[in-house]
Amino acid sequence: MKRKMILFCLVLCLTAGMTYKAVGSIVVRSKTYAFLEESGYTKADISDVEIKHSFLNKLLSYNEWRIFVTFQKEPDIVFAFTRRNGEILRQGVSSTPMLEKDEILAYKEMFDQGELHIP
Repeated sequence: MKRKMILFCLVLCLTAGMTYKAVGSIVVRSKTYAFLEESGYTKADISDVEIKHSFLNKLLSYNEWRIFVTFQKEPDIVFAFTRRNGEILRQGVSSTPMLEKDEILAYKEMFDQGELHIP
């Protein structure tokens, strides 16, 4: 009887965690698209939005949700965002190979100026 109860609790916790992650990903994705639209971008401008979640980060007080956006115009550059206190915040820019500091600042400026639109 004790094993069944432990197994039931384990299955319940796993199901709750998976549901939280699935529903949270949908919410974060929609908030990300809303943030990008407020910044002047359309879905056509965006090549990919990748949402990553970490329960461990949440426990350690790091960013629980990490968001990586790739634009059609710059397919080799990834713009990193996070969700904190219900808001989408920009974290940085990355690529392979790594960018120099002035290149990172230039891409941040391009994002702010709305220069990543498809012509």
